[in-house]
Amino acid sequence: MSSSSEEDSDGSDSTASEQFETVPDEESVPDEPPPKKVKTEWSKSYSSTAFKMMANMGYKSNQGLGKLGQGRLEPVEAARQDGRRGLGLKLEKISSAAEQWQESLEEIRIPERMDWIQNNSDDLDSLTMADLEDWVRIAPKKKIIDDETNFCDPQILRNVLSSKSAFDELDGNDMRRARTRSNPFETIRGSIFQNRAAVKMANIDSLCDFMFTDPKDKNGVSLVKENDLLYFADICAGPGGFTEYVLYKKSWQAKGFGFTLRGQNDFKLDNFFAASPETFDAFYGTANDGDIFNPENQTSFAEYVLKDTEQAGVHFVMADGGFSVDGEENIQEILSKKLYMCQCLVALSILRDKGHFVCKLFDLFTPFSVGLVYLMYKCFEEISICKPNTSRPANSERYLICKWKKSNTETVRRHLSAINQEMWDNPNSDTDVRELVALDVLFRDKEFVEYVTESNNRLGHNQIVGLIKIAAFCNNPDLKEPRQAEYRSKCLELWGLPDKMRQAPEMKSPDALLAELLRDWNGDKSFMSIPATRLDSKEKLCQNITRIPDWYFVPLSRSEDNARDTATFFLSRGRGIIHKWSPTGRWEQCDCVLEMSPKTLIYGEIVQEQIGEGSKGIMVRALHIIDGICLGGINIARMPLKERLKLCDKFARSLNKPNKKATSADGNHVQMTPIRCKKLIPLQELNNFFQQMRPYKMKNNSNERLGIRIRSGDDTSERFYVVGGMMFLNELMHQFVSAISSKHNTVYYFNVETGQSFFLNRLPRDTKVFSSFKNCFIRRQLWKWTNVYQVLEVMPKDMREQGTLFRMDFSEFLEERLKN
Repeated sequence: MSSSSEEDSDGSDSTASEQFETVPDEESVPDEPPPKKVKTEWSKSYSSTAFKMMANMGYKSNQGLGKLGQGRLEPVEAARQDGRRGLGLKLEKISSAAEQWQESLEEIRIPERMDWIQNNSDDLDSLTMADLEDWVRIAPKKKIIDDETNFCDPQILRNVLSSKSAFDELDGNDMRRARTRSNPFETIRGSIFQNRAAVKMANIDSLCDFMFTDPKDKNGVSLVKENDLLYFADICAGPGGFTEYVLYKKSWQAKGFGFTLRGQNDFKLDNFFAASPETFDAFYGTANDGDIFNPENQTSFAEYVLKDTEQAGVHFVMADGGFSVDGEENIQEILSKKLYMCQCLVALSILRDKGHFVCKLFDLFTPFSVGLVYLMYKCFEEISICKPNTSRPANSERYLICKWKKSNTETVRRHLSAINQEMWDNPNSDTDVRELVALDVLFRDKEFVEYVTESNNRLGHNQIVGLIKIAAFCNNPDLKEPRQAEYRSKCLELWGLPDKMRQAPEMKSPDALLAELLRDWNGDKSFMSIPATRLDSKEKLCQNITRIPDWYFVPLSRSEDNARDTATFFLSRGRGIIHKWSPTGRWEQCDCVLEMSPKTLIYGEIVQEQIGEGSKGIMVRALHIIDGICLGGINIARMPLKERLKLCDKFARSLNKPNKKATSADGNHVQMTPIRCKKLIPLQELNNFFQQMRPYKMKNNSNERLGIRIRSGDDTSERFYVVGGMMFLNELMHQFVSAISSKHNTVYYFNVETGQSFFLNRLPRDTKVFSSFKNCFIRRQLWKWTNVYQVLEVMPKDMREQGTLFRMDFSEFLEERLKN
């Protein structure tokens, strides 16, 4: 309660008391001074009108209610019902705690205090499994925490436990109402996200200089390589608030792996309003239940993540595990110790070198918890134990933040895995691991012990203050925290979040969304229906392709009607709603089971891929991207062709979920349709491409067909598709060609319309040399293979049909042009 509100309250009570104490009384002596004012607690229960009525009936302040002034001095206390407690119930512990509240006890910092401790030792290399096993202490299971004073002030521990106990007799609803009113940061709530966890992660990310969504090394260099995705994992984190924040910040340029318990606490991706969940891949382990305690689940999750990240691992791991401890709040740490360890174990299993880790903890009083933090301290360059402002002041919650994982942590990981396996195999044992690191080992590291102790004392003190404040607000329902609106606005600005309410994303019609994505091209969107120029003779080839180094090609699949262009536009509205541009110029619902970020417009084709050959082959459909206009709201239409394709490849990798099943329109569980980006191949490498092709045996056909292998990493079997033609794309605007300067031995660009030449580093700002999507699309050339003879390496001239372009024609054309 602020000092101003306290003064206002006292003033009104004082005025009322004086008014009734000076009312004349017929039994009083006229020259007797008025009775001395006495401030009473019960007077606050009555209004001024009640006092007037009592005075009119002969009541005098500080006198008994009997005829001669005998009896009790106070009126009967007004009935005050507080929640569901019943009339007249007094809570002695709450009242006692409330009396200790003073506003000066509360210290608030924006941003919060952040203390790091660095680990500059290199003793991790010499640490063996035998050393770690020797540190472990086994003892009977412990069920009290009152004596755990090795890493905190004993008085702090006693006060934390007694402050928590003060609420044992209080109804939960009363507690929550007082907590809501007393917490200065309560009105931030979930902001634009589905829950408070998302805002906690925004708070932590900002507090750590955005080291999670924009990780850098010690020299400030980004840890996300060019054209790489930001990989992360979100474990024990349903319904997914942490992930919603990360995807809000990074969109499809981040790919996440989720692991949490199935059931009511599962990820609720449909509730992602601030971000779209298509690049998040939930996995539940071998047992398919998401139980992080299960060693097999841990192993399978790690294998899944490492496979999808090419064995590199993720850039950061977030862990937010917790469970209800109603009635056992004082031993929450003991109950959560295994959860602490398993989250750290999984993080060490999937983090890449220099990766980061954030994990929710509660109290850190026991040697087990402190020993676990010590091991993480050894495995990372720096750690910090912090409590963000979004974590309610009165709870035990805090976060362990670990920065820059070291490369030699495998021994610690294997050690924690062995301990977890032992716990898993013997769930009913009467003994327990009481120490992961022996106390004498911990106390030899004075800096670490001092850091943990200071953190426990400071956070414990602040928790006690928070609990006392809640008690005061429980005791006095008129108290309010006046700074909530101010702090909400200030914090959201600091964390880079908008100060607005959560809203469901707008679902536009396909035509309305197309207009948004095409921008100024929407007025002439008829270009989308322009067919590709058909290369059906050598004469046409020579006429349309002039400068070979300016051209690239992508292979196309063979369709049932191989004379038709298989490529078209795909538009994503999100949430699995994908539309395909039909030859009639209308949007049709795509019949593939696809997940693609909303606000996406790409040009591609559905390809029939085959896994394995012959009768054992399995046919699967995949979407192959040829080019793109907009990827998840990021417009790439005017970027150079090669840059567009790099982003398209990154986009495809973010969306692929090789092991995920989805429900089709007929209710069956089917494999998600893979998304890939075509490889852009320089035209001069055409003959090399033909050398890479080989005949494959088809599933339902005795004939062999020329196909190309797909190196996707999705499986170990041979995956390929039959090639039915090629599409040729020019990376330059129609008025430009490239050439090599004989003087400078470097490429320059020549404008055939104006006769001007430019080196790339001397281009005028308003000169557009590289082709936009629209220009590239309109000028595309299509070579379809309508018979098997077209692609034979040797074909006599007298056997070449008119109106058909053969491979031999292309080879002769390339040889002639490259000579010149």
